[in-house]
Amino acid sequence: MPSLIIVDFAALTALILLLHRISTRCSPSLPPGPRRWPLIGSALDFPKKKPHEAYSAMGRHYHSDLVYLDVAGMSLLVLNSTEAANDLFVERYKLYSDRPQFTMASELVGWDFAFSTFPYGRRWREYRALFNQESSPNNLRTHQKPVLQECLNIFLQRILNEPTHFNNHIHFLFGSTMLASAYGISTNDPNNRYIELAKEAVRGATEVAIPGTYIVDVFPLLKYLPAWLPGMGFQKKAAYERRFVEGMVREPMEFVRRNMETGTAKSSMASRHLQMMQDEGSWSECKEETLRNVLGLLYAVQGSLVNAEFVAGSDTTATATKTVILALVCNPESMKKGQAAVDAVIGSDRLPNFGDESSIPYIDAFVMEVLRWRLVSPLGIAHYASKSDTYRGYYIPANTIVIGNSWAILNDPSIYGKEFDVELFRPERFLKLNLDGSETLDRSIPYPEAAFGFGRRICPGRDLAHSALWLITASLLACFNFAKAVDENGKQIHPDMDYLDGFISHPRPFQCVIRPRSRMVEDLIHQSVDGQA
Repeated sequence: MPSLIIVDFAALTALILLLHRISTRCSPSLPPGPRRWPLIGSALDFPKKKPHEAYSAMGRHYHSDLVYLDVAGMSLLVLNSTEAANDLFVERYKLYSDRPQFTMASELVGWDFAFSTFPYGRRWREYRALFNQESSPNNLRTHQKPVLQECLNIFLQRILNEPTHFNNHIHFLFGSTMLASAYGISTNDPNNRYIELAKEAVRGATEVAIPGTYIVDVFPLLKYLPAWLPGMGFQKKAAYERRFVEGMVREPMEFVRRNMETGTAKSSMASRHLQMMQDEGSWSECKEETLRNVLGLLYAVQGSLVNAEFVAGSDTTATATKTVILALVCNPESMKKGQAAVDAVIGSDRLPNFGDESSIPYIDAFVMEVLRWRLVSPLGIAHYASKSDTYRGYYIPANTIVIGNSWAILNDPSIYGKEFDVELFRPERFLKLNLDGSETLDRSIPYPEAAFGFGRRICPGRDLAHSALWLITASLLACFNFAKAVDENGKQIHPDMDYLDGFISHPRPFQCVIRPRSRMVEDLIHQSVDGQA
């Protein structure tokens, strides 16, 4: 009997292989990619670490900017070039503007409130319109930029007083900015519950948002199985992370409602919209839910320095700011050049403000290089092919997850290399030398827009994100000198440049020395905060 079972199993295996070979020969030509095996497809080649680099390497191996994988039935297409990303996400946006629905992040962890996960359609447009309204130039100028300026002044004072705690100060800067502008919540406590909720919610999102990380994304029916079964550990993980997401969305709005009832609410996005609904008699549970969800996402994505509409919040802006400091620490020549450029325009009797934006080309180039050099989200949020398509003679099946590899695009030496290595931090790659010896932006080098996504799903907060990072960079250069820390033997400690992997890519914790440039700078920082009191 055992021998018959073995024979039957061998026959079944042979039949599966034969059917797989026949179906492969008969199916339309798919884009190049790793070999697809029966049942598991390309699962053995699915990258577990640094997928952005792995997909780029696959592209070089197959001599193609398109890489296709079949991960146990999940179709995945990676675009490694600007041309391919524009062709599909921009020119064919009607086919490629949907989002795949990942069971783990959306359904189980609770990020289905975020309109970034919505299918392309009416509901997504309604949410996006409200988001765009709050991100309009008038609202940015009237409400958000003044709040950011005030919080930035406090941030500079915190750096001055406790430079070794710069990581905490960075997170507090963006958490407090968003709390104030979205909900009218003022806080001087870095461990404020609302800030902690957002930090934990975004941290969890970075761990569950990469396609294929959790088996339930490949086999959604597993969500119905009990958590005690082997392999169901994702259930416990989801339950743990969900409480932070729900708290981040609901608790600040409950704070606003309570204060509006007592007449103590400060002006904020939430209070203005709720008051307008009441005045117009247009309030409904649905409208308040839309407002709550949009503000929850805006809270999470304040600054939106990520190449999509998702969890790019205070956490991702903080990550980009850490990259600014890391670049200053490890590139003293760039720091000195940036300081000279700021001094030439600002002088020594005031600090930079938003009115100075675009008046210092080197700071523009520095910010663009930060966005290009170490992307906050190297792969961004996946798009989704709503229907089958043919591109360059290749067949793209319906329901294919399509990823724009922003890292590969912004590390393309044919675009950003010039005489410099794309792996190095070089703001000069965005500049050109004029006949009079001055430097201006080189418009022939593309702005690193891939850092914010593609097509109709590009990050709507990218203008504020760039402005915020510009002012932060100019202010840090105006106020401080940055250097590598030294050990007990006086030897320099070189920061680890290998970022931590994940949907949001973080610099590893590093030490550095931050000192004020002068006594006059110290006085200016204190005066800027005292003037707000």
